[in-house]
Amino acid sequence: MKKVFIPLLLIALICGIFIGSRLWANPDTYQLLRIFNKILKDIEDNYVDEVNSDSLVRGAIEGLIGSLKDPHTVYLTKDEYEALRISTEGEFGGIGASIGKRNEKITVISPLEGTPAYRAGLLPGDIILMVDSMPTEGKSVELVIKQIRGKPGTKVVLTIQRETMPEAFNVEIVRAIIKLNAVRYFGMVNTDIGYIYLATFSRTADAELKNALDSLFIMGAKKIIFDLRLNSGGLLQEGVAVGELFLSKGEDVVSTRGRVEPPRIFKVQKSYSYKEFPMITLVDGSSASASEIVAGALQDWDRSLIMGTHTFGKGSVQNVIPLEDGGALKLTTARWYTPSGRCIDKPFAEQETIVIETKVDTLKEKAFITLGPLKRKVYGRGGINADMVVEPPKRTKLETEVAIKNLFFDFTLYYTNIHKNIDKAFVVDEKVLNEFLNYLREKKLEPSEAQFDSSRIIFSQMLKQEIFTNLWGQKEGFRIRVENDPLVAKAVQLLKEAKEQKDLFRLTKK
Repeated sequence: MKKVFIPLLLIALICGIFIGSRLWANPDTYQLLRIFNKILKDIEDNYVDEVNSDSLVRGAIEGLIGSLKDPHTVYLTKDEYEALRISTEGEFGGIGASIGKRNEKITVISPLEGTPAYRAGLLPGDIILMVDSMPTEGKSVELVIKQIRGKPGTKVVLTIQRETMPEAFNVEIVRAIIKLNAVRYFGMVNTDIGYIYLATFSRTADAELKNALDSLFIMGAKKIIFDLRLNSGGLLQEGVAVGELFLSKGEDVVSTRGRVEPPRIFKVQKSYSYKEFPMITLVDGSSASASEIVAGALQDWDRSLIMGTHTFGKGSVQNVIPLEDGGALKLTTARWYTPSGRCIDKPFAEQETIVIETKVDTLKEKAFITLGPLKRKVYGRGGINADMVVEPPKRTKLETEVAIKNLFFDFTLYYTNIHKNIDKAFVVDEKVLNEFLNYLREKKLEPSEAQFDSSRIIFSQMLKQEIFTNLWGQKEGFRIRVENDPLVAKAVQLLKEAKEQKDLFRLTKK
């Protein structure tokens, strides 16, 4: 048994370091800490089974944090803290390949263009059997990723099994700094409308977004579709910096208010030379955090039409406090408010669901007035309400099952291995769809003709996207995805009719 007696002072630090000096002024809290210390020692000394004291204390920490009923205040292990750092810093030492699990095997989903994995010739569908002679069988994707990553300049040897090769082979790859692009794709959707997908608010988000805007304007863009769907956020300062690209100097982007932290107002510090081009911002239920800061600011200043569905409602500030075990405490210290005064944060306490729903209804009825020239009514109930609600298409049971089982990806590997002369004029015709139907049947899916026929359009679009990604990389795959996106098509339809930003708001009232 690992027996550790934890002094009262340490328990106090674990349980009360963020309560402040008032902790010791409360006799009841001090007594409870003494009781906790005694219970821990009694369990260590006398419990019927052997116990791990570290696990007990970690459980106490998690219980302490859990009592806040705040899903955003969490204890991060060393690995979780490192993953958070990578997501916000936007770079790490590795090979530059997206990997996942397919049929219980660690599989390359896609190498990123220009990275060591791409130059080494890794292909989608390659199975990673070993990393530095250590088998991957039975290991999680997270553990294999950890083994592959390492100090830039060092080597890692992957043992690869490829469907078109008779035997497994080794690939030696030199690790490098891998930068995760915040802007995953941008391009023109017609002669004067540009499209940008911002995937995350890492430290380079504003610089990448500015580069994308500049490039699109050079290409002839006069109107912009700005896509924040599936963007779960990131850094507060990047949210402010991205907002600055579209707003005028001196305008508020967001404010924060907390119990201890003094109120802060973040204003636009710079002016950019962009004209007031018509703009639509796309959001959905996964748009959160910094995405909501930007969407809320653009809406409050009448700078962009917000289209899509209600956003997530994660509008709070977390300070990340490193701990001596290599982990960290991510602690909520304040909430975010849009320039018009709407609280972005959505109530989350489970045991108060009924009360909170009532409060949300009340808040929904409370109108706020935008600060831009149109003085429109907007509503605050946590998250950002879309100016124009457009629901995504609902997937059928068959479409969902095919996607969950990764059969678009698997069929693409099968198809591109058989058909070698595919070029960019490729279309998914009836012959391809019939091959796909036969493939589904081989995989023990037995859709009826009616079920398959009702999904032909979706299957055609998804297969083309996967095949283009496989053969020509993620950017080409993303281009096909944008071409087939119904929300993008709706935005294009509106932008074609708009000469100025105010026209977009008028068009939504038709």
